[in-house]
Amino acid sequence: MAAYAAVTSLLHTLDNLSQTHTSHSLLYKKEQTEVLSDNYTFLKTFLEDFTNIFNEDIKMKHLERMIQEAANGVEDTIDSHVYDSSVLVQSKRVRRKADMIFHQNLEYAIEEIGLIQREVMKKIKVSSFNSKISHSRDTSSQFPLDQKDIIVGLDEDLLKIKDRLIVQSSRLEVVPIIGMGGIGKTTLARRVYDDSLIAYHFYVRAWTNVSQEFDTREIFLGILRSIGAVNDEVERNSTNEQLAERVYRSLKGRKYLIVLDDMWSIEAWQHVRRTFPDDHNGSRIVLTTRLVDVASCACSGNSLHQMRFLSMEESWTLLRDKVFGIGSYPPELEKIGRYIGHQCQGLPLAVVAIGGLLSKMSKETSSWENVAEKVGSLMTSDTMDCLNILSLSYNHLPQYLKTCFLYMGVFAETREIPVWKLIKLWIAEGFVKKVNHKNLEDVAEENLRELVDRSLVLVGKHTSLGKVKTCKMHDLVRDMCLREAQYEDFIHFKTRYDHDDLPENISCLRRVADFHKYTHGELSKLMPLTRSVFFKYPYIFFFLSQSSFRLLRILDVCFTSSLYCSQSISELVHLRYLACPSFNGLVQSLCKLRNIQNLVIHDLRPSGLRMRTQFLPWEVVNMPQLRHIHTKKFSLFIPPPTSLIAERENHLQTLTGLMSSSCNEEVFLRIPNLKKLGILILDDSDTIQKCYCLDNLVHLTQLEKLKVEFRGSYMLIFRWMSED
Repeated sequence: MAAYAAVTSLLHTLDNLSQTHTSHSLLYKKEQTEVLSDNYTFLKTFLEDFTNIFNEDIKMKHLERMIQEAANGVEDTIDSHVYDSSVLVQSKRVRRKADMIFHQNLEYAIEEIGLIQREVMKKIKVSSFNSKISHSRDTSSQFPLDQKDIIVGLDEDLLKIKDRLIVQSSRLEVVPIIGMGGIGKTTLARRVYDDSLIAYHFYVRAWTNVSQEFDTREIFLGILRSIGAVNDEVERNSTNEQLAERVYRSLKGRKYLIVLDDMWSIEAWQHVRRTFPDDHNGSRIVLTTRLVDVASCACSGNSLHQMRFLSMEESWTLLRDKVFGIGSYPPELEKIGRYIGHQCQGLPLAVVAIGGLLSKMSKETSSWENVAEKVGSLMTSDTMDCLNILSLSYNHLPQYLKTCFLYMGVFAETREIPVWKLIKLWIAEGFVKKVNHKNLEDVAEENLRELVDRSLVLVGKHTSLGKVKTCKMHDLVRDMCLREAQYEDFIHFKTRYDHDDLPENISCLRRVADFHKYTHGELSKLMPLTRSVFFKYPYIFFFLSQSSFRLLRILDVCFTSSLYCSQSISELVHLRYLACPSFNGLVQSLCKLRNIQNLVIHDLRPSGLRMRTQFLPWEVVNMPQLRHIHTKKFSLFIPPPTSLIAERENHLQTLTGLMSSSCNEEVFLRIPNLKKLGILILDDSDTIQKCYCLDNLVHLTQLEKLKVEFRGSYMLIFRWMSED
């Protein structure tokens, strides 16, 4: 998979090179880039056609690693040369020598890939490829994305939990649901929470996720958001103690039901327990956990609800319904289907994962027998074996979906993933391939749809039109994702699967995410070839100021310092995606980022009521590759364009947070390709007059989505007609 990602990225680089560097010295060696493009296109096709071979053949794994390293090497050579030519001040003599060395390196790369191609051809000729699965896969989705969740074997559990919530003591009670990962704890809790009788019985209901690395603040905010007792101002300005008090006051005197999903530690429970008042009115707390000691501590002697495994009949029913829906099925598949269900050992998540795999395959006995053999060899009883069976679903993904899936590991465990951001990152990384006349965003949405259909990704929230707004992964699926990403050298981060030392082959590492803090020494090793950085810590800009991340394409950070990064940002000539809390001091540097596609600005200030305004000149808005400008808690002011600006073509498709004063005819006529617009009208004496700016929307003939927001004493009166 990492080889496929490397080859795909290189092909994007070669294509971009041919389009944007016609005046560069590469013009005189055009045949080199064409030969490289042809050779790596052949290898990309090879990797796509023989996906499953790499899961079983050690020699083929070695060949895949050779392809990965070769593709990375060529891309490093090209990107480094473009960086040197664009940033460094060089004399003509030094430039000529650098060009000569560069072209020599490309010749060596052509020779190397020629040798690899010959090895590939040998493998194709002498190996009898077992393609029962890869060639029989039906890649069309059988069921729509919003297919109702199929639930089997929980009716008895549901009745028991409802009885404990409604019938028993008037005192506040905790009802713990315990069981291993993937057994259905959250599914049961959700069915109880959404039950109409439960909704009628409790005046207040709230759901919040806790997770392994719990954040007390997020737990409180999750409860407050559920009951509508928090706004942006409260989130920004409140301390943890103030949030806890707000939770307490919101629940005091009211009959409530709180669900604390995925509790991992006694410490987490002790941090939140005092915020739940006991008014002897029958309030309840449902807690899901894998750990008996956590459940026992929380329930204070009351009985635990232990989840059971599915029976053989229930396993087959769940598998059958997942693959075929509620209806008929080929009777010749029942015997082998029952065997597959039985091999999942009653774990619903495993059954659903295998069902997602089978739903994409041809309905032939031979294909199902192939899967049955692999499931039987992988599944026993513990968590690691469950990860293995989930890996089987991953292994049979097409290559283009593997890269998209593993990339989701860069997002934090506790947060739902905004689909708009995920899609923009996939595209910036070069993972989304062009399909006919579709735009890349539509293709990326189809990729997400496939991952959901295969039960590897869960839908979080929907838009008003039924599209996926946020998504997430089951914690076991995410564990499998992180394990595979580390094994493939696809992303580097510190997790419980990681060792203290960095991998030996640093040259293969392209993406770094900091779920735990890196040392300066580790960062120094990772920096030279890193393409994507997701960081929470401000000292990243110390390294940026030293031009350490010269090949960076994606930079997503929570801190900025104009002292450090104004000059260094301008040198990131390969940057495609930049997300940070402010562009102050960076505007002139942004104008030099000719490859930038996405700008995201999000205000993370913990306090302060006044919304910041960001001045954005046309030199930034008109950058040749820029497609999307997203803001959060910021307003954007764009001045009227000059006559010189008016002559330039603009490709902007998304613009949010635009001040009403910038919503004039002159501005809108210069951004004719805009599809999504967010207008921000700040409350003052001229608010009604400012609404006339909406008349200018007639100039945006491509507009598909609109949000108009009033800030101040006015309520939000317009929302997105369709949300990402």
